[in-house]
Amino acid sequence: MAISEPNPGGIIKRIREMLNIIQSDTTEGNNTSKLIDLVESGKVPLKIDNAELICKDINDILEERNMDLIIEPEDLLNPQRYEAKEKVENYIAKLDKHKNQEDYVIDLDDLDDLEFLLNEYNLMDKKIKAYEIIGDIYFNSRDYDKEYEYMLKAWELTARYPKRKFNYRIMIKLSSNYIDRGKYQDAITLYQKALVNISEIPEKYLIHLYYNYALAFFRSKMYFPALEVISDLLCHTERKDYDLWRRAYNLQGLCHLEMGDYESSLNSYNNALQVLTFTGYSDHKYLVYGNIAEVYTKLKDENRAYKYLDWILKDMDELDKSSDNYSAICNQLAISYEYLGEFEQAEKYYKESLKYAKKNVQQNYIFKNIISLIELNTKIKIDDICEIMEEYNDDIISGMKFNDGKLTVFRCLKTYVDNQDYNRFEKLIDNIIKYQGGEGI
Repeated sequence: MAISEPNPGGIIKRIREMLNIIQSDTTEGNNTSKLIDLVESGKVPLKIDNAELICKDINDILEERNMDLIIEPEDLLNPQRYEAKEKVENYIAKLDKHKNQEDYVIDLDDLDDLEFLLNEYNLMDKKIKAYEIIGDIYFNSRDYDKEYEYMLKAWELTARYPKRKFNYRIMIKLSSNYIDRGKYQDAITLYQKALVNISEIPEKYLIHLYYNYALAFFRSKMYFPALEVISDLLCHTERKDYDLWRRAYNLQGLCHLEMGDYESSLNSYNNALQVLTFTGYSDHKYLVYGNIAEVYTKLKDENRAYKYLDWILKDMDELDKSSDNYSAICNQLAISYEYLGEFEQAEKYYKESLKYAKKNVQQNYIFKNIISLIELNTKIKIDDICEIMEEYNDDIISGMKFNDGKLTVFRCLKTYVDNQDYNRFEKLIDNIIKYQGGEGI
């Protein structure tokens, strides 16, 4: 909606009406209320220092109301700029509607118009808001590369507004994207920088920051630091975020399991199940059941392991296959069956997990299942193992982190094949496997 009054007083009045701010809401101590009245009535011209004072008071009110808006002096001094902001808000509302309705197709013409307005009037605050929502849409559509592109843009622009509390929300989303794309050290570095100012982080963001920080350590196989961060999370949170607590206890159990502390692992999983009584997320329950079954296979308690596996299988058809949990549950079934010596069942569920990891764009589970199937092939004959590896070639290669050393290794392998020197080829392959593709290269 265009502003009918082409002057700063009219703009201020329009802003107050739209945001339901009365003059008495502003700080009485610095006479802002009186100043606003004088400017709106046209008795006093608006100068930059007064504009800054008015904007500060309005923004304080917006922050207190938890509204993700920023009013800048330029908005009060330039009617066209504020009109552009209103148009941008309409585009943002349209994008938000797409996200909420799970319609993830973004109109490129609208995106071009939006970018033009953002750049033409240098609307830095609106860029942050728009880029975050676009990043959210790409996250929901599981296009993590495009999500990264827009979340990084939004994050870089937050430096202009260092006290904006919503910055932490964007930081958490960006770091989660690093984890989704296997960039664990990037996520860890970003969280470490954020925690320098821990006292400034609102609790609702802090607890999610802690969880993802611990997850990045876990994915990096750094289990002690992960457990320390989980402990901090459980100590700091007073919010009844049961889903986060459940995930934290489950992650704690995974860390103990990897460290061989099976009793502590079971204790953590049972804590997760207790928290689940306050939620309605049934598929999460079966993921925990799968983790418990794995522990019992390690303890060689087959009866208890089968009991939890049977509980999962009984309701398997009810699970949401579009959920990230489904591939994880299938992977847990396969791991437990492999430990129990039921290799055909293990093959079945590794393949099921792999299928839905691809559908749901879960790169880490694609890797885990491919490796597990290759290792299982040394125990039983998997007839289509080569076809599976070929089918997922693109997924494997796109997720690899290349450097000059690794490219040199591949060129060496290609040279050995070209020269039919298969002994050296196999020796180099054995060395790669020995050093797990890292330390020895």
